[in-house]
Amino acid sequence: MVLPAIASWLFLFGYQWAFALSYHGSGRTVFDYHSGVLGDGLILPALNVASLALLRSLAHAIPWRRLPLYVLLGAATALASFLLQAHWDLTNWSMPAPFLWSPVGQVHFFVLSGEMAFLYLALATAINNFSALRSLPHARLAFLAAWAGVILFAVSLAADYLPLASYAAHAASLVLR
Repeated sequence: MVLPAIASWLFLFGYQWAFALSYHGSGRTVFDYHSGVLGDGLILPALNVASLALLRSLAHAIPWRRLPLYVLLGAATALASFLLQAHWDLTNWSMPAPFLWSPVGQVHFFVLSGEMAFLYLALATAINNFSALRSLPHARLAFLAAWAGVILFAVSLAADYLPLASYAAHAASLVLR
């Protein structure tokens, strides 16, 4: 599972790091966000490894014929995310002005689309085969780990964009020092 973890890290965080090295703008970069560093750099790669382990455990039951639906759902989720980001005026280096995406933002749209399609495939496989999932300890553990990853990523997003969550994250970082 080391190779999938490395590939996931490269596609979720590595490209942003590469963009950051050549970035000369004034917007906040991936390194200024909990959801960027912790989320894209650690939590999502771990979530992907857990989802891949789940899919390996249920390989016989993956609904491949529905893959176009999951790709469409992934793209719709990414589009909704980007439109909400613009609507709420959450500008940064990927969207320096509402509805204007930089090159890193354009790449991020496709990365997010692919990530969501993969997670929809894993979730649908787990739900459609829940009785088999419960009888396979590795699959059950992977399913629980994947949900933990989803929750942790949501917390990292909340820490970036909700003032109360930011204060809580700052307080936690002071305690952990």
